[in-house]
Amino acid sequence: MNISAQEEHFGQVVSISGMDIIVEMKQELLKSNLEQRIVGDGQTVLKLFVGTVGDIFLIGDPATDAFHYAIFEEVKLVSEVEDQEKTGAPYIISSKKQKAIAIAKIIGYQDQRIKEKLSFRRGIGHYPKFNSKCYLLTSQEKKDLFALEGQGIRVGHMSSIQEEEVVIHTDKFLSKHSVILGSTGSGKSCTVASILQKLLRAHRYSHVVFFDLHNEYSAAFSSDDFNHRVNKFSANDFSLPYWFLNFEEFQSVFLGDIDLTKNNDGIRILKEQILKLKENEHSKVEHNVGEIPKININSPLYFSIDELIQELKLLNKKTLWKSDNISTFKQDIQEYLPSTGSKKVKREDKQIDDYVIQDQNYYNKLNQVIEKLQSIRNDRRFNFLFSENHNSSESFIGYLSDILCIPANIEQKQITILDLSGLPSEITPVIIGMLARICFEFKIWEEDPKKIPLYLVFEEAHNYIPRDTTSITKLPKRYIERIAKEGRKYGISQLIISQRPSDLSTTIVSQCSNFFVLRVTNPDDQTFIRKVLPDHLNALTSMIPFFQNGEVLIAGECVPIPIKAAIDLPNPLPNSSDVSFSDAWSNFVKYDIKDTILKWWEVKEDE
Repeated sequence: MNISAQEEHFGQVVSISGMDIIVEMKQELLKSNLEQRIVGDGQTVLKLFVGTVGDIFLIGDPATDAFHYAIFEEVKLVSEVEDQEKTGAPYIISSKKQKAIAIAKIIGYQDQRIKEKLSFRRGIGHYPKFNSKCYLLTSQEKKDLFALEGQGIRVGHMSSIQEEEVVIHTDKFLSKHSVILGSTGSGKSCTVASILQKLLRAHRYSHVVFFDLHNEYSAAFSSDDFNHRVNKFSANDFSLPYWFLNFEEFQSVFLGDIDLTKNNDGIRILKEQILKLKENEHSKVEHNVGEIPKININSPLYFSIDELIQELKLLNKKTLWKSDNISTFKQDIQEYLPSTGSKKVKREDKQIDDYVIQDQNYYNKLNQVIEKLQSIRNDRRFNFLFSENHNSSESFIGYLSDILCIPANIEQKQITILDLSGLPSEITPVIIGMLARICFEFKIWEEDPKKIPLYLVFEEAHNYIPRDTTSITKLPKRYIERIAKEGRKYGISQLIISQRPSDLSTTIVSQCSNFFVLRVTNPDDQTFIRKVLPDHLNALTSMIPFFQNGEVLIAGECVPIPIKAAIDLPNPLPNSSDVSFSDAWSNFVKYDIKDTILKWWEVKEDE
């Protein structure tokens, strides 16, 4: 096997320690500032640079097919008087006045089953020999080396060499969980938008659900080639019917921080009544669609929230006749008579002394529960829970079809963008968790998980899957952690996006196979990233605080080797640019503050 630089090695191995090696450069490279010129195909003279941090090179004789690949971690000059203490090298530099050395990490080796071309296998296989020669690879050779067996998409180019494109393996990216991390202003939103745009353009029948907390990403999918293939749910048209919620979620949304101890009976009665209403609906649904053998409190069946509140109000004032068997409560009209004290009544053709008493199993047990339910029902911020378009159980089918981009015809949508910016912040995490649960449970019940793989994108994920669990984040964290652990076997993957890596659930991050790390300046976040990435990336991770906007370290299964890349700009851009104070403050702006105040008050001008 031949490579372009086969006759022009740049140095040789002088130290091997595990995966770490030290290469002593050829003396003449110092005179050319570590620039090497070789003759490529067609007698073209190629100019290559030795020692670019993160660049790959070959160790050993290419003619033997038994060689290794390594990446540069550090390059430095040393003099003949410097020893181990000064250089970090486990030997004394030899006699010449000054030398360049490269510290590198072995990352793979040539697959010896493949003789006719360069190929890459992760790991070390066997160790290179002492004094093995080292060779640079041309851009084309590196492209051939990492040619993807399956489909791949270009996401950018190498930061240092614009001609070398960076390609990720589509299946290894989508079928595994991934994480994109970066401080505010590092280019994180553009990175997310660029990658998703390329994926969607390459895969017409995709199924992506995007949780957009700040309405940044709708703009990135507004061009003509996307617009008709995107489901955009804004704050005005987003709906999530209350009856989709399981009982734990229903409690979290409607009852909030209610005292569970004091309201234990009330919550028990609430659960009984919801189940009763769902059982009634169950009979109607069976009549329309066929037999459904069994339901429970968590089955997504419709019930009327107003009917529920009315039933609870009646139960909350429930009374009974003193003389009746309390366990039967067979009182018809008298059942709901107010307590009136002692009186004579005629019952069963007999005149007896009797009186109406409060039913201690129900009376005044539901005061706080009813108050909480009515408060949410009447709060305009929660209108999305009470859509009139979803007042039948069958509407669940259409809702899921829209959210999951299930094909109704050839014009299937590709991505659903859920703009959650208008939701009350106190329940946004629960809503995200609930939708994630619905997506996951759909995949569990699906007969063939491979038929419609789902990809969930969680933006600003630290807000609802944090390291430290709170009462608000308990549910979403549990659901999304379960997807992280079990999602692969059901064909559901997720992309986690965050500007505060150290605040993320470590369980979820540990399940991620692909990492995209942009500039991170917070010391705690930098430490977190070093812990979750392999040790051999220390040289690259040390550069993270100094990345330019849009520069990213990509590591994991979607790329053959870790690489520092410049991500292609998305087209169109997301709505994530900073406010220009200079422009805004340089011109007079006519502004009516009343419009903002009216929105704040949640009233319209004509009300």
